Amino acid sequence: MSLFRSKMYKTKTTLLCFSLTAVILMVTTSSTATDNPTYAASTDTFIYANCSPARFSQGSAYETNLKSLLSSLVTSTVLSPYNNLTVPFGSGVKPEPDVTVYGLFQCSVDLDPTSCSSCVSRAIALVGNTCPNSYSVFLQVQNCLVRYDKSSFFGVQDKTLMLKTCGQPMGFDDQDALTRVSDVIGSLGSGSEPGRTGVNGDVRGMAQCTGDLSPAQCQDCLTEAIGRLRSDCLMAQGGYVYLSKCYARFSFGGSHARQTPNSNFGGEKYDKDDDNNNIGKTLVIIIGIATLVILLVVLLAFLGKKLRNLQDDKCCR
Repeated sequence: MSLFRSKMYKTKTTLLCFSLTAVILMVTTSSTATDNPTYAASTDTFIYANCSPARFSQGSAYETNLKSLLSSLVTSTVLSPYNNLTVPFGSGVKPEPDVTVYGLFQCSVDLDPTSCSSCVSRAIALVGNTCPNSYSVFLQVQNCLVRYDKSSFFGVQDKTLMLKTCGQPMGFDDQDALTRVSDVIGSLGSGSEPGRTGVNGDVRGMAQCTGDLSPAQCQDCLTEAIGRLRSDCLMAQGGYVYLSKCYARFSFGGSHARQTPNSNFGGEKYDKDDDNNNIGKTLVIIIGIATLVILLVVLLAFLGKKLRNLQDDKCCR
């Protein structure tokens, strides 16, 4: 009888250990999957979009002018990495509310004309799916942006934070990597061009403002973006800060044209969503643990009942 009880005790202990191991694996897997986005090495990877809630009607004059604008923007990519246009065209044309469209595109400083054209075409294709019929759209992909509005925004300074993402933290003992990052960010801040690149070993950085800003406005915007990048992401394995009229970013390895959020990036889009993301992660973990605990209790209760039945049968014999 004691041997029988010993065997049953061992069985219950084994099942308990197995269940606890499953709980640990579920928690670990959930955290890893959430914190490490999939790597994608495309120059036109979608970053973010800002769409106005106000929408135009299909077949309206605004839609006709918008189609003409977007087509002209793509065509002009062979001539320059930046251009802004107003439709209807012509210096003598008087702007009309809800009819005139102002738009621009901009490519990263290191993109060749063919890559720039491909990137802008991709961004424009995304506009229709992401912001259908919106009067105002700001769409950023990895190495170019497209923006249009029914009101002119050309030459207007705007340092609104659109997106900030910092990578996983570096080790405190990795002073060499920290020095390289600091040097790259510092080189971006010391430049005077509207488009800047920096490199130190495997660390590469880029900063750029839109071509409609004056040199003083551009410097002002980049100072803000680079300052945020330094203060928030200096100890990270990569990061980027996008303001409305400029951005600054750095990464480890790869070329500027291939910088994308990879397994080192655990940051978040739009700072205000951070709490919601963390709450979601916590709820997933809690629900997973609670489910497994309930299953474990049911299993042990079942085994206990079986054990009592076997003991009763043993006693009755």
